[in-house]
Amino acid sequence: MSRYYIGLSTSGHDPSFSIVNSDGQVIFAEATERFLQDKRAWGVMPDHIGHIESVLKPLIASDPRAEFLVATSWKSIKEELPVQISDALLPASLGEWIRRQQGYIQARAGNHCRMILGERLLGEVRHYDHHMCHAANALYSSPFSDGLCLVLDGEGEVGAASLFELSDSVLRRAWRSWGPGSLGALYGWLTELCGFSTRHGEEWKVMGLAAYGQADEKLVEEIKSIMQVDAGRLLLSDKDRIKTVVSALQRLARKPEDPILSQARLAMSAQQAYKELVDHILDDIKNQYPDACNLLLSGGCALNSLYNGGVKRQHGFGQVHAPSAPADDGNSLGAAILTWAEDNKTTQLPHGHLSPYLGSSIAATEIDAVVRYSGLTVTPLPEGSVDLIAHELAAGKVIGVARGRAEFGPRALGNRSILADPRAPEMKDRINGIIKGRESYRPFAPALPEELVQDWFDDAQPSPYMSFALPWKEEKRSLVPAVVHHDGTGRLQSVSAGVSPWFHSLLNAFGEITNAPVLLNTSFNVMGKPIIHSAHDAVSVLMSTDLDAILLDAHYIQKKR
Repeated sequence: MSRYYIGLSTSGHDPSFSIVNSDGQVIFAEATERFLQDKRAWGVMPDHIGHIESVLKPLIASDPRAEFLVATSWKSIKEELPVQISDALLPASLGEWIRRQQGYIQARAGNHCRMILGERLLGEVRHYDHHMCHAANALYSSPFSDGLCLVLDGEGEVGAASLFELSDSVLRRAWRSWGPGSLGALYGWLTELCGFSTRHGEEWKVMGLAAYGQADEKLVEEIKSIMQVDAGRLLLSDKDRIKTVVSALQRLARKPEDPILSQARLAMSAQQAYKELVDHILDDIKNQYPDACNLLLSGGCALNSLYNGGVKRQHGFGQVHAPSAPADDGNSLGAAILTWAEDNKTTQLPHGHLSPYLGSSIAATEIDAVVRYSGLTVTPLPEGSVDLIAHELAAGKVIGVARGRAEFGPRALGNRSILADPRAPEMKDRINGIIKGRESYRPFAPALPEELVQDWFDDAQPSPYMSFALPWKEEKRSLVPAVVHHDGTGRLQSVSAGVSPWFHSLLNAFGEITNAPVLLNTSFNVMGKPIIHSAHDAVSVLMSTDLDAILLDAHYIQKKR
């Protein structure tokens, strides 16, 4: 009899669910926002009835005697913890609202699973430590099984930083931070000062803007003075100091009429302050563990690819890895893995599963309906063919790709991507302005075959999930200007033939035509919306923007001109 383990992300935002089979392998993982097309899906149950039913019903039909266990990504209900909400940076009302969201979701998670599964659901819903879920999630896709795991986020059960020792795929907590000191909260506050929204997850707008500014040394020191690092742990400074700095920096907040680029100095100062604080944490860790070779990064702060790119070089780690979904959506995977481990009475967790393609496929019936009834120009392609797409991209077309299973995490990795030729300098402005509807300064990511990374980048290292912004080699920057950030870096996706064979073949085919095996890769969506989920979503983007064409599995679809 088969047994499956369902993990639910219960933070009150970024809900998701994951399913692990009896062998400890993740067979499905997806954020609820994709299914609902509601960015971050605040206040939505992670086992949203329509979403989870679409996955569980076919699974039950194929394995009618299967049993299930369900777990959440928090040990506790935050409202019940004796923690004082700090309003030093973000408003206390926001903190209270988030706590109530988490409490509501945490207390009710699993109800929809029970309705669908009935007697197949064994026992009560289990609950796991939030930061341990982050660490288990990171380990699952890690290429190594020994080292350290640093978790940095907005908030855990009792703090916003944890360090885990990793030995032979066994995680053991070394220490945790206590109290309200949080780099996630600090960066969220700075995001608001720059005129963006932390509730909408716009921290990466600050990272992109930082490339256009110069750090102000005095400003960096003021920001850093808000937070103290003690043996790696985070503490807030005294209230008077924080009040003084917050009051001074509030005068720099962007007004609605101010141009975005006016905040570039503040953005770069914020990024530099963040860098120096995390550097302090990692220096302390290296003092504690001088022989540590490998490092896992997890928690929402692990999305800071601008910082991550320098960790290996600066701190002397042999390998640095971050998962495809390091923030709270990824914690459903961690909870499912921990349930499997507890049920199988093992402390060794699975690792080395590098594929991020764990989400939904677009139903053949949906694609057939588009082909039959949309009135669009449809060209069927041989399965796995890349030649036509490579030539169309080389001719300057911008193409949305939706093929195979969706990526797990916030970054498009070739299966739900908009692709374009990066050799044209104007391509960035074109996609930002009349396809994505984004701010004009925001950069795009390059995708490159993994075996060629060292030919194009300095400080070369694997970056399969766009987790590391690396410096381009000086002589390569002029060849692909649309994916070179203003500071000379690129948020690289290194593409493996084993994990992404179609995308890898496309890059090589494009390189044969252009002598540049690099493609501009951005998420298949428009600003403010999640990455597309259905064929209808894909066609909507095609018809409402200046996108030239879409690829739905093996069907190349264009507007009629």
